Amino acid sequence: MTVPLGDELARLGWNAALKAALEQLPPGPGRPVRIVEQHRSEYRVNDGEHEFSARTHPALHQALTKADDGIAVGDWALYQDEGDWLTQLLPRRSLLERTREDGRRQRLVANVDTALLVMGLDGDFSPERLMRYRLMAVAGDVTPVLLLTKLDRAQDAEAQRREIASLAPDTAVVTLDARSPQVPELLAPWLQPGQTLVLLGSSGVGKSTLMNSLLGTDTQRTGATQDHQDDLGRHTTTARFLRRLPGGACLIDTPGLRELKLSEEQAKVEDDFADVRQLAARCRFSDCQHQREPGCAVVRELSAQRIAAWRDSLVPRKPDRKPGTFGRGKP
Repeated sequence: MTVPLGDELARLGWNAALKAALEQLPPGPGRPVRIVEQHRSEYRVNDGEHEFSARTHPALHQALTKADDGIAVGDWALYQDEGDWLTQLLPRRSLLERTREDGRRQRLVANVDTALLVMGLDGDFSPERLMRYRLMAVAGDVTPVLLLTKLDRAQDAEAQRREIASLAPDTAVVTLDARSPQVPELLAPWLQPGQTLVLLGSSGVGKSTLMNSLLGTDTQRTGATQDHQDDLGRHTTTARFLRRLPGGACLIDTPGLRELKLSEEQAKVEDDFADVRQLAARCRFSDCQHQREPGCAVVRELSAQRIAAWRDSLVPRKPDRKPGTFGRGKP
């Protein structure tokens, strides 16, 4: 099947790799669309020009169920006008998921380049939880960016930023006011045309406000911050959805996650390099990058090969998938 790579689809994140994967699928009806919203019994999809509803074809549903997989916001699929069917799921380049309390996987978003991991500098501040979010992103082949919001409620924003930077020295950390008109400028390095980003974090940390700041409109309803001791804003987002930003990137907003449990595979990213993290806490400078800084315990105690292996673990991997298969490939 040959489909031209048009500007309309490119603005949704369509690229040459997806085009090549599509051309290797067996010929059949359908055109590429992106999943932009997920509802209980149907999806909202976009073909680059229009947004409309679609349903999963029974054959696709059966194949996904057999593979213990499903469709997530951000996925690309083939859409058949007759019947409004989604007939085929295209290969993913990334997938973010968490583990439910009963052990089942929950797919959050797919085909994301950057995860904007949002945490408030108020009662929401929890470095340990933010590191779990970062590990989820790295394990899902997604670049993490740590966003620290609620600057006006911070006790010591700079000290909190340094603490987070010391825990994830190779990860970008940005402090900001989600309502500021400077938000697009601060996040510009990750907002390039064709890129897809996702906002993840607890309820009330300002994800919807960030979405509005990046869109330049009050598309997302937001709630005023509670006067409770925990300083959390009201939960406003109830479903995951994808929107195109003015500069050409796509952004997915998500409901707040009350709990983030990592799978064994995701947690292993952390366990494999516990020695590096323990030594990092002993460095002279809290924002040490573990390169040539004086007093760096990591460089002093570990071999260059060990440090290189740790840095490689922080870089999102390119999954090895065969075009046309369902779900994730082996890392």
